[in-house]
Amino acid sequence: MTEASMYLSTADQESINPVDRDLQVANVISRITAAELDQLDERVGAIVEHLVTEIESFATDQPILDQLNAGATHNFSITMAILRHDIEIEQVGPSEPAIELARLMAEQDIPITDLEHAYRLYQETVVRWCLQGLSVRSRNAAVTAQAALEISALVSAHMNLIAQQLLTTYESARDAWRLRRTATRSARIKDVLAGRAIDLAPTEEILGYHFDQYHLGIIMWTDDTEGTPSAIAHFEAAASTFTDRLGINGHPLLEARDAHMARAWIPLGRRNGLDHTRLDAMRGSWTGPVVVTVGNARHGLDGFVRTHAEADSARAVLQASEASGFGVVCAKELGAVTLLCSDLSSTRAWVAETLGPLASDSAALAQLRSTLREFFRTGCSYAATAESLHMHKNSVVYRIRKIEEQLGRSVREHRLDLENALELAFWLGSAVLRQA
Repeated sequence: MTEASMYLSTADQESINPVDRDLQVANVISRITAAELDQLDERVGAIVEHLVTEIESFATDQPILDQLNAGATHNFSITMAILRHDIEIEQVGPSEPAIELARLMAEQDIPITDLEHAYRLYQETVVRWCLQGLSVRSRNAAVTAQAALEISALVSAHMNLIAQQLLTTYESARDAWRLRRTATRSARIKDVLAGRAIDLAPTEEILGYHFDQYHLGIIMWTDDTEGTPSAIAHFEAAASTFTDRLGINGHPLLEARDAHMARAWIPLGRRNGLDHTRLDAMRGSWTGPVVVTVGNARHGLDGFVRTHAEADSARAVLQASEASGFGVVCAKELGAVTLLCSDLSSTRAWVAETLGPLASDSAALAQLRSTLREFFRTGCSYAATAESLHMHKNSVVYRIRKIEEQLGRSVREHRLDLENALELAFWLGSAVLRQA
C-alpha cells in the first residue's frame, strides 16, 4: 500500500470517529518524526547555523559552538520522541551540553535573553519543519488540525520546561561567577589602594579597567535596599545613571562593599574634569535613595587612589552629620571640612570657640550663619549676598552688624577660621553645634 492510498477523501472525512482520528494523528506524527530523524545531521546543522546567524554572541566562541552542536542533537532527538509519545515531557531534563551552554553564557556575561531567544528560534524551526511534513502526509482536515495543534503544544511545552530549568542553572552559575569575580577584583582593588606593588597589565585585565587615564572616584550608600534584586545590581544601576547623566562613555569599575555601600571609579579617558552644567543639573534632580560623594578628577594609578580617598572623606563628613536630604556631594565643595571632622569632639570644641554665640543649634542663629557664609562666598559683597539670598541689601547689612555684635569683633578678623567653622556647621549641623 502506498502512502497516498492511506489518505481519506474529502467525503470520507466526516465519517471518522474520534478514536480513529486519534490513531491517524498518532500515525501521521510518527511518520513525520521518522522522516525528520532520517535527516538528523542535516537538521542539527541547520539549527546551529540559524542560531549562530541570529544570535551574535554565539558566533565567536568555539566552546559555545561545541555545546550548541551537542545540545541541538540531543534536543532534536528528544523532541521527536516526545511527539511520538515515547517519553513524557515531565521526565525530560536539560542535557549536559545545554547545562554547560547556560554556564558558559553566565560566565561570559552573555545576557539570559540570548538563551531564551535560542530556544524560541529552535521551537519555531522544529514546528515549521513538522508542519511542512504534515502538509504532505495528511489530506484530512480534522486529522491535520489536531496533529498541528498537538505538535505545536508538545514542542512548546518541552521548550518552556527546558528553558525554565536552564534559567535556574544560568542564574546559579552567574551568582557563583560573580562571587568569584568580585572576590578577585576586590583583592586587586585592595592592593592598589594600599599602595602594594602590582603587575599592571594582569590587574587591568582582571578589573576590566585601565589606569592610564583620568578617574572620578565615587562612594555610594543607602539605607534603603528593599525591593532591589541585589546589592550589586542596586549600585550598578545608580553608577550607570550617574555616568550617563554626566555624558561619560565607558563602564565604571564598581565594588559593592556590602548591601548598603559601594565604591566606583568612572573612566574619564583624557578629560581632566567634568561638564559642570551637566553635574549641576544632575545634582538638582537626583532623588536617591542612593547618596553619592564624588572625588576630583585624577590621573593614573596615584590618581585612582587619591580620587577615591577624596570621595571617602566626603562620605565620612556626610555620615557624621545628623542632617539628611543629601543627594550628590562633591569633595571639592567640602574643602577643609573633610580634614577637620576626623575628631568630632575636638572639632565641636573648636567650632564653639570660633563661632562663640553663633555656635548654638537654633533656627535664628542658623539664619545668621547662612548669611555670613554667603557673605564670605561672595567676597564680602553686601549686594551680591542680597541677590544670592533674595534679600534687600539693607537686611544683609543689618544681619552682618548683628553677627559682629555677637562675636565682639569684625567678621573680617580671623576670616579663615570663621569660614571653616561655618562650613563645619553647615555640613555637620547638630553634630558640632551646641544644643539650644
